[in-house]
Amino acid sequence: MAAASKTTPNPSSHVHMTKKCPECLTYLPLDAKLCHSCGKAVGPVNRLGLAEKPPNVKGYAQAVIAILAFVIFMWWGFFTE
Repeated sequence: MAAASKTTPNPSSHVHMTKKCPECLTYLPLDAKLCHSCGKAVGPVNRLGLAEKPPNVKGYAQAVIAILAFVIFMWWGFFTE
């Protein structure tokens, strides 16, 4: 006798038909890459139905360059003769 296997839905898996822009909360299709309302880039949908924000690589690069410039300036100002 084989035990009857019951398939129970996983309560943690959510099926979403749309996603929301994290900036302006506009409903978007699941395959949208840009918000049609505010023009911001959107990522995949999370478990709450909100689109994830993609990482801002350009902003991180600018921050690293600014920090390096500050460190070099401080070194130049205090440790050179």
